[in-house]
Amino acid sequence: MIRPATIHDFKMSLFHLPFRKESAAVNMATDMWLLSKAALWGGIIFRRYGWDNPEITFGYGQKADWVCDETGSSIDSITRRPTGGGVVRHGTDLTYCLVAPRGSPTEQMPPMQFYGFIHEKWAEALQVQGIECSLMPCPQQSKSNIPGDCFKEPVGRDLMDSFGKRKIGGAAMKRTRSGMLLQGTLELGEWPELNHSEIEACFLRLFAKDISEELCPKQWPTVLEKERAAQVKNFQSLMWNQKRKSLG
Repeated sequence: MIRPATIHDFKMSLFHLPFRKESAAVNMATDMWLLSKAALWGGIIFRRYGWDNPEITFGYGQKADWVCDETGSSIDSITRRPTGGGVVRHGTDLTYCLVAPRGSPTEQMPPMQFYGFIHEKWAEALQVQGIECSLMPCPQQSKSNIPGDCFKEPVGRDLMDSFGKRKIGGAAMKRTRSGMLLQGTLELGEWPELNHSEIEACFLRLFAKDISEELCPKQWPTVLEKERAAQVKNFQSLMWNQKRKSLG
């Protein structure tokens, strides 16, 4: 649980946006668009999203050629994320992003503390559905290498099954002058009967309660498609996916 007094003294809104199901490039562009709006909206932003088709995304620091060899995919069928981490196969997962404006108590938390806190809240939400989870212990000595396959290489404070053997959830962060973006996923393919909307709603209640923020549903603005268009082109481009170079 988050307990520092600064969290409770700093009242903000927790904006909750409706579910969208789009392509990998559009999903990445939307997350980056939300990060650019963090200061303007003045609150934490959360969204859960889906995928038009099964997709593969990979971390900002990974080599595209290695990812293609590892997954048997062509460069034009995978998408580099703006955040770190390893290869993630999307389709049956619960995918989400969370944005915290710069200077907010959530954004100022030590990264590993916040990472663990988020997974604790997901664990509590899954427990309501009868799924017991645990957190991966942090190693005594941190690794400096970039992860390969996200769900085959768990790291400290990842969300694991109750035995600590199989990874269920992971995330990665990006910080800019606007704030912090966290992109996360829970692999729930083993439980096709689960209602992702119910899990999301439970998580948000727990999260809002623990950070003492007001949960505020928010609709997507009409300017979204126009304002994210350049980012969509960027995430679709070979220059980005192969060499991490932005079109802008």
